[in-house]
Amino acid sequence: MVIGGFLTFLMTWRNMGFSSHFIAAWLSSFALCILCIAPIGGVISIVTNSLVNKVFYTLSMMQKNIVFGLIMAVIMESIMAIVTTINLHGFLVLNEFVALWGATFISALPAGLVISILMSLVIKPKLAVFWAKA
Repeated sequence: MVIGGFLTFLMTWRNMGFSSHFIAAWLSSFALCILCIAPIGGVISIVTNSLVNKVFYTLSMMQKNIVFGLIMAVIMESIMAIVTTINLHGFLVLNEFVALWGATFISALPAGLVISILMSLVIKPKLAVFWAKA
């Protein structure tokens, strides 16, 4: 939730700056992203991990985790940017939506990449050990 809050904060700030409506807009974007991402994030993670293991079978586990982190960052940031853009601007003409989505996506992508790679190198291996013991 902290990561989602931080990334939606960046995306909302990029879209509207620190205006008088910022907090309300950020909280609604954060809530929508959590509602959209939480249920499907686990499924996306499982599918992505399986594909990375099948496609990049010759890589070391650390290299696979880095690839996994990069892919997950792009997927999850894309979803968050879609939800945030629709929440803040509504449904727009396609070219306007793509422009706003792109700016939203790019604004939080660097932070998302760093967070996702750290998560895949630190948290993911610990979860794998935990699930292996269970």
